[in-house]
Amino acid sequence: MPKRLVGAAFAFGFAASLLVAPGPVLAGKADDTLVWTTGNEVDTADLWYQNLREVVIMAHLACDTLIHHDPLSGAYKPLLALSWSWADDLTLDVTLRKGVTFWNGKPFGAEDVAYTLNHAAAPENAVVTQLLASWIKTVEVVAPDKVRIHARHPAPAAIEYFSGITPIYPAGHYDGAPAVPGKDGKPRRDWGAVAPVCTGPYKITKVVPGQTVEMVKNTAYFAGSPKGQPQIGKIVYRTIPDSATQIAELLTGGVDWLWDVSPDNAKKLGEMPNITVKAAPTTRMSFLSLDAAGRSGKNPMQDVRVRRAIYHAIDRAAIARDLVGEGSAVLNSICAPTQFGCTTDVATYPYDPAKAKQLLAEAGYPNGFSVPLYAYRDRPYSEAVIGYLRKIGITAELRFLQWTALRPIVQQQGKAEMAHLTWGSQGILDASASVGNYFEGSNDDYARDPELEQWLKTADAATDPAARKALYAKALKKIADEAYFVPLFLYGRTYAFNSALDYPVTPDELAHFYLAKWK
Repeated sequence: MPKRLVGAAFAFGFAASLLVAPGPVLAGKADDTLVWTTGNEVDTADLWYQNLREVVIMAHLACDTLIHHDPLSGAYKPLLALSWSWADDLTLDVTLRKGVTFWNGKPFGAEDVAYTLNHAAAPENAVVTQLLASWIKTVEVVAPDKVRIHARHPAPAAIEYFSGITPIYPAGHYDGAPAVPGKDGKPRRDWGAVAPVCTGPYKITKVVPGQTVEMVKNTAYFAGSPKGQPQIGKIVYRTIPDSATQIAELLTGGVDWLWDVSPDNAKKLGEMPNITVKAAPTTRMSFLSLDAAGRSGKNPMQDVRVRRAIYHAIDRAAIARDLVGEGSAVLNSICAPTQFGCTTDVATYPYDPAKAKQLLAEAGYPNGFSVPLYAYRDRPYSEAVIGYLRKIGITAELRFLQWTALRPIVQQQGKAEMAHLTWGSQGILDASASVGNYFEGSNDDYARDPELEQWLKTADAATDPAARKALYAKALKKIADEAYFVPLFLYGRTYAFNSALDYPVTPDELAHFYLAKWK
């Protein structure tokens, strides 16, 4: 977005702040209510069936996992599990914490862990975070406070998985899931329609799909949790699609915390006495998915020269520096550098429009071509990509949708010739959660390269760390050589929030509001 437009957006937001009515829930210290917002619509608060980063944040607030990955120290700490150990490459023994209860008062125990993980591991239940559970063969109850997890194959990243987005629900949680018509006309269970019941520091009390999610402090949260005791009485998420309206609400006290702020707006907001602005790096990648496999039908992306031309056409450094702002960096591989197994020692394609035009001509497109560009987040970044492509003759027609509408087009239908996507690996610091997500034959895989699939699946299961690193490096180098995807940048996030809020900003693109309190 040109700077004059960003400035205009801020000016509009500031003026609008005088006119915008307060939100449905009052925010701020006086009401002991923290209201946060992004532009994304949340259709379910169940993390097994919705992987938006907003839902990940909610799940960390409301639901405990077996293990806690401390966002400040990086250490793994006991949460619902007191201890864990591998009996062999395929058997993980877990001893559970006693004296924990779910929000509804039901005692937590081994039956709940077995029920939740066995449900998630069953392919027919179609959880969206399949990587985290598909390695599980079965979970066996050994004692009221002990489970034994049997793996289908070695899963060296299991401890990382259990510290992130694997919430535990009470046994029988999904029994009341409603039946809805399936694509084949037969009824299916809508698992995500069941309201989560967890053990976490906050209770979900209200979900209005596409609009808001409300939580209240769990006053019975167990002592000794590494998350600590919740301090703020109520936390509310609101969907506000327009960034100017978000800013206006922050200035007038309608919201307390903004997810992402442009560089220009961050500077202006930072000058406000009641607003704190902080930036931090993230694990979220921005990239172009290109249909090299022809899933959408015959298309120009099947030619490696076209894919390399697109790479050369985009000034990724300028986008990272001028649009994304502080904390951002050019991305060379389809993984975050902080993830185990990620290497950036791969082929790169510097910004070179003349080279891009040459490659297009060699591929038989001297005058370029038209192609739809699907996107769902951070529209100005997608528009910048479109502008660069236009300079080499490629007319990219933006089809900007909410993720709930785009997901079936990209994944189930396979119709996206080109898509501007983002992926934060759900905060999992292992390459299996990034590169493995897109090149192992899943619905997100638009390369369908059998060699890559084999290398990555072997790496995911290898217990030797050196062997894992070597295989990931091999795969990442081939992905770059073939330009299967175009990595654009690693997000840096700038957050703006109420200065009355005492909140530690962490480098994982998550908001750990259970650590927040009022000054």
